Amino acid sequence: MIFGILLALSIILGSVYFVYKMFVGNVQDILVRFILLVFTALTALFIVDKVIAWKVKLLPDEMNNQLFDLIKTLVLMIFSYYFGTKSDTAKSDKSNHI
Repeated sequence: MIFGILLALSIILGSVYFVYKMFVGNVQDILVRFILLVFTALTALFIVDKVIAWKVKLLPDEMNNQLFDLIKTLVLMIFSYYFGTKSDTAKSDKSNHI
């Protein structure tokens, strides 16, 4: 039981650290970096609840459903921000060349 908790904590902390290191140079906006880190932590918690904690429920069913909805919303926000900034830079690059 303690090994499972330590494994879960290491997965959550490792994934947050990985995402932080991956986006530390690319993302200048602190709010976007915060959303990415929260998204990573919540997704890791969701995965740990489903995969590692088989019989032990870390989250009640209602909170689990709400967490899944929050993860879906954050995914949409992150993709819309990422692809929105990519299209804005592409448009500004084309206008600068003209």
